[in-house]
Formats: sequence, C-alpha cells, structure tokens
Amino acid sequence: MRYYDELTRYEREGFEIIVDKSYEDLNPRDCFDDTVTDIDEIIKDIDRGHLDWFMLRVRALVDGHELGSSYLGGMLYEDPTECLTDGSAEDMICEAVAEAKREAQRLVGSLSKVVDTQAV
Repeated sequence: MRYYDELTRYEREGFEIIVDKSYEDLNPRDCFDDTVTDIDEIIKDIDRGHLDWFMLRVRALVDGHELGSSYLGGMLYEDPTECLTDGSAEDMICEAVAEAKREAQRLVGSLSKVVDTQAV
C-alpha cells in the first residue's frame, strides 16, 4: 500500500483540492541524463534526508468523490512545499480541475438517466 503525506488542502472552483506526496519508486540515476555529474551526491543527500525525492499527486474532489487527478514523479526538493509555489503543483492543479469539470459534466448526464430529479 502506498502512503501519502498531505502538503495542502483547500477549495477552488467548487472542488476540494488535495496536494500530497509519496515516495518515488524510480532511482534518480534513471531520471537524469549524463550532464548531471553530481548524481552520486544527490543520491547521498536523498539518503541523508537533505533532499526529498517524491511523486506528487493532486486530486480534485466533490463531496469526497475524486473527479480529477494529476501525478508527477521525479520531484526533487529540499523542502517539498516549495513545489506549491514554483508552478509545479499549480500546473497539476489546473489539470486536475479541468479533468474534474469534464467528469462532473459527464456524470450529470449519466446520473440524470438513473435519478428521478422530480423526487430529489
């Protein structure tokens, strides 16, 4: 089972936005090209806890139901909350919200076929 650490949670455009992180399965060596000459030092800093190597997840929910999400791996920061202000998470939030809006629209059509809206 994968565990996530929540970085932030708030409302946007009627959706509950949750940004969280989990450990990254990929070895950093597999994510950087040969121009990164200090990869051994980066790995040591990750192992020492000086750098955080993680996968970021953004979810857009309504009433606890996930309607949109976005994932990005290979995140490397001293402080993971920096991704909340450098544009990385913002791009993902926009993706998750756009997906959630499309899914909500689709569900409205589907649910109207199975729910008696006169009785609601």
